[in-house]
Amino acid sequence: MSNSRKTIKLMVLMAMYVALAVALDIFKESIAFLDMPQGGSVNIALIPVVLAAFHLGPLWGMATGAIWMLVSFIIIPPTLASGYALLGFLLDYVVPSIIIGGASFIFIKKSNLWTMEAGIVITMLIRMLSLVISGAFAWPGDYAAGSLAAWIASAQYNLPYSIATMVMLMVVTPLLYRLFAKEMKKPI
Repeated sequence: MSNSRKTIKLMVLMAMYVALAVALDIFKESIAFLDMPQGGSVNIALIPVVLAAFHLGPLWGMATGAIWMLVSFIIIPPTLASGYALLGFLLDYVVPSIIIGGASFIFIKKSNLWTMEAGIVITMLIRMLSLVISGAFAWPGDYAAGSLAAWIASAQYNLPYSIATMVMLMVVTPLLYRLFAKEMKKPI
């Protein structure tokens, strides 16, 4: 297959994963218990982004995460607090959306269910760190930005739903990967 045909196929598959992620984002909006009161959620829309990482590779997976974030912002604009800083935007939205698409980065040569689990854990830990840093500096609340109290409050707020998301990804994504393994392992 020529490079241009391969690129077009990759773009079509990426668009499919983005569309699935956006559809799950819209569906998630109707499930109130998944959302935290001041932002953040158990994010089921990450499932297709992680699948894209292992199906298309880390660079296309990260592009999928970035485009999903942009399309979601257009369809479901987030409510940003007044004075919301660029740092907060980057650490709450841009970095977490892109990093999760790189779940296969370290294990691209040896993709199996164990490496998928490890990739999910590693990228979700980086994602959690990004969210906690944002909370400590961009959303310090009643505490001084970067203070120990701000770090603790941010961790208490962000870690429960982030860990729940990681566990959900570790259960659901390998099941779906196994279900569609024959199709996902075909060369692109």
